[in-house]
Amino acid sequence: MNPEMISMFFQRFGILLEDRFSKRVYTTEDSIRYTLFYCLTRKMQIHPSDIIQEYPHTHIPGAKIDTYIPPMEKRPGLIFEFKFNRKMPAGRNPAKSMKAGKVFADIFRLANFQTDNNIRRFFVYITDRLMAVYFQNPSNKLQNFFNLNPGDILRIDRAYVEEGHPKTFIKNVGKNIVDCEVLCHLNKLTKSNIWIRIYEVLARER
Repeated sequence: MNPEMISMFFQRFGILLEDRFSKRVYTTEDSIRYTLFYCLTRKMQIHPSDIIQEYPHTHIPGAKIDTYIPPMEKRPGLIFEFKFNRKMPAGRNPAKSMKAGKVFADIFRLANFQTDNNIRRFFVYITDRLMAVYFQNPSNKLQNFFNLNPGDILRIDRAYVEEGHPKTFIKNVGKNIVDCEVLCHLNKLTKSNIWIRIYEVLARER
């Protein structure tokens, strides 16, 4: 899995999502997950039977990882978390700070997943204008995360979570905070005003 292969893989995934959103096809988080599965089987030659959904977390009791693909031969193991934030019908939208906190909870869930095997951790985040505006508002101090360019890295830790953020955000991040870094692989805005972000979580093995 060289950098060029990974870049081409996520670019293809982004194109398929853009096509889906441009056609106004009803889309859920599972729809996004299955689109990625298609790319994994077609572009990465991963067999469907090697893709495990809702895999028990190795270090957080009761938690699960959205997708786990065990290592095989020269390929490392792969894990994915997915988050799709979109505007819901009137009166059903949770606080944006709560949604943002849950984004980082997913990242730390990936960082806390530890095995004896070589593994790579990816976070797929997709949102509409509602959360994109929140992340890009300088007063919310999350621009450097949301606007990270492909190839750039951001360190996130307890100080990053707690400094200048509201209690609702911090509460929803949760207690499983560990020092880690996020590497951006895809930063894409579709013509349908859907923002696609793909990050690799670089965790310190413990």
